[in-house]
Amino acid sequence: MNPTVSIFTSVHPPDDPRIREKSLATLAACGWQVTYACQAPGPTISEGFRVQTLAGGRVMRAAHAIWKILTSKSDVIVVHDPELLIGAVPAGWMRGRNRVVFDVHENLPGQLSTRRSTPRMLREPMAWLARVSLRVAESAVTITLAEPGYRSLFRREHPVFENLPVPDALPVRSEDANGIVYVGDITRARGVMVLLDAVGMLGSRQRLTLVGRCERGFPAELEKAARQYGIELVMPGYLPYAQAWELAAQSLIGVSPLNDLPNYRNSLPTKVVEYRSVGLVTIVSDLPASLDAIEGSAVARSFVASDPSDLSRVLAEVLTDLEASQLALVESSTVRESATWPADRFEAFYRSLIS
Repeated sequence: MNPTVSIFTSVHPPDDPRIREKSLATLAACGWQVTYACQAPGPTISEGFRVQTLAGGRVMRAAHAIWKILTSKSDVIVVHDPELLIGAVPAGWMRGRNRVVFDVHENLPGQLSTRRSTPRMLREPMAWLARVSLRVAESAVTITLAEPGYRSLFRREHPVFENLPVPDALPVRSEDANGIVYVGDITRARGVMVLLDAVGMLGSRQRLTLVGRCERGFPAELEKAARQYGIELVMPGYLPYAQAWELAAQSLIGVSPLNDLPNYRNSLPTKVVEYRSVGLVTIVSDLPASLDAIEGSAVARSFVASDPSDLSRVLAEVLTDLEASQLALVESSTVRESATWPADRFEAFYRSLIS
């Protein structure tokens, strides 16, 4: 009989690439019977696994998921949200830590210490509480990490399954591509306003495409700035993985403008590897992990984080470099071969949990 796994997220979009396109797809392809609990209306494509939708607002969805975690009969339970540890930790105590997995793909303490929506006086206490919660979880469940940089959050070593792209899921940049694209959550902390200001400083009308969920109240600010600069701003909102990258492949330049914040400094921006795999000329802010992601590239560039003037300078250089677009396409095949989602190792690890 094939092993069973239940995967839970009450916060991430149903089509979240790490959950839907990588973790879930890998296990389903290897014969696991997969149940996926996520926000309604569920993922765009749901063939080969069972979907359970979580209704209501964020608190209600989490409560529903926690109940399902505690009553699940699956061989392995996987959670992707810190708030679901309320159910995952007791489940780990009852079933054994090897049967419950917490997949860490964000630096929660780092996020809380700088989150704009959290009152300043509460940020550090909440970040401390998050660190304690992660240490408690470590004693009760199996921890897997999306990046080596998350190791510092825990006392012990845990397996790392880097959040690298699935090459076959990505298109190749079109020959007549033009314009600049950003893929990911559209927030001030991630440097999107720095990017828009930099494009505005170019002095020529450019198309800027922003693909992803937008921070509350931010779209109006972006649209106003774009009108003042004369930028052709395209904001389709959150798109399923394949659609997002089909749209991104119509641009020439992909930018990762992360600001220098604790959550981003040593965190690999997956979009950088994806930009390079698609064949976009890639520009990143000069944070350690971002620079590592473009190491060895003959065409990728960097700029001083949070400095729109420096980013504008680099954009201008790329736009006048006739060889850059071809070099990016040549490098894309190498990136696709060397930086890929470790599907075999991932599935073997899950098999080891039940063997």
